[in-house]
Amino acid sequence: MAAIAAEVIAQVGTNRTVIGIDGQDGVDLERVAAGLVAGFEQHGVSAMAAAAPSADVDALRADLVAPFRSTGAGDGVLVVHGHGVLAHGARGLWRWSLWAEQEDGRLERRADVKIAASAVLDVTDPEHPRREWNDAC
Repeated sequence: MAAIAAEVIAQVGTNRTVIGIDGQDGVDLERVAAGLVAGFEQHGVSAMAAAAPSADVDALRADLVAPFRSTGAGDGVLVVHGHGVLAHGARGLWRWSLWAEQEDGRLERRADVKIAASAVLDVTDPEHPRREWNDAC
């Protein structure tokens, strides 16, 4: 997960950055978020995870995103995890996003939510998550 954290750092930085993690049913999104937080910490970046109270964009903004951005100063990353956080309405809240899935029940390569994600993570083996390249090549 340190490699994915490095990708986020390079692409969007860490100045009050908010990341959304969504995934297929049955994926332990809390574990994925904790792994990403640990990855940021390996790079010396302060990070924390928070469970989404719902997929409602107004609740996400009011309960998590706005307080994180307004109460802290300097570098820091908030990793919000929950089913539905990459739904159409909520996608604009995240500077970077991750879709997590397992082999069983994997979505089609060009599924809307996978296209919307900044990255796709295969967690079929939760001890060894693997970055997927969901491109059209």
